[in-house]
Amino acid sequence: MRTKKLIVFSALLAMLSCSNAFADVEFFLETPIGGRLTVVVNDQSITNATGRYRFFDLDPGRAQVTVYQGRNVMFRQVIMLNPETRTMAILHPQYGFRIQKTIPVHTGEMNRPYQYQPQQEPDQMRQLPDENVNPNANRLMPGSKPMEETMKPNRSQEMPAKSDEVMTADQLEQYLKAIQRTAKEKRLDFMKQTLAKQVFNVQQLTEIIKQFDTPKERLEVAKLGWDSVVDRSNFEIIYDQFSFDSDQKELRAYCEGM
Repeated sequence: MRTKKLIVFSALLAMLSCSNAFADVEFFLETPIGGRLTVVVNDQSITNATGRYRFFDLDPGRAQVTVYQGRNVMFRQVIMLNPETRTMAILHPQYGFRIQKTIPVHTGEMNRPYQYQPQQEPDQMRQLPDENVNPNANRLMPGSKPMEETMKPNRSQEMPAKSDEVMTADQLEQYLKAIQRTAKEKRLDFMKQTLAKQVFNVQQLTEIIKQFDTPKERLEVAKLGWDSVVDRSNFEIIYDQFSFDSDQKELRAYCEGM
């Protein structure tokens, strides 16, 4: 009798494992961050500039979501994906990552359009309906990091740049004109918002740095530029743009990840 029960129990476990293995698991991520991003969920990746990333045929259980901006890891989070479920999430540059809702994939609700609007103001983001918010969305799972840490570029985990993505001469000229049209006191903010979305060489970065007057601003732009140049072996040219040894040392320390 005990043998029969054990056989039945083992068969049920096998059926359950089998059903999970072939379960429909989906993950949708939307973000208003802008620019070309690469989103990786386990072994699947999507790269586009639309702000919408939809993954199908995922495995249920723990999944690592990683977002790259250019070559830098901008965000990383471990989440749980349930069988026969679509998980819908938002990555906001100010409020971080949050799961909006989870819905069964085999009901009529799965055909409803996603209601997230990238144009929402921050106040509206705070007023998202409670029933759509996963209470565990902001809790860290093992191996994950706080949002304020994961949103920082990680120079030790870079994606290789492609030489054919480098700015053309015309694009550089337009970019320099955009900097020049920006008020001097706001130029550094402009760089922080736009430079990470560009790919250029060291000589082009030199021209960009020349648009700034103070050593502090030039140093900040050089740091931002390090993450986007394709010919880092020529970065000595950038070090030579600084007259003070202290500035050069600070820049070298940043570039070497110290």
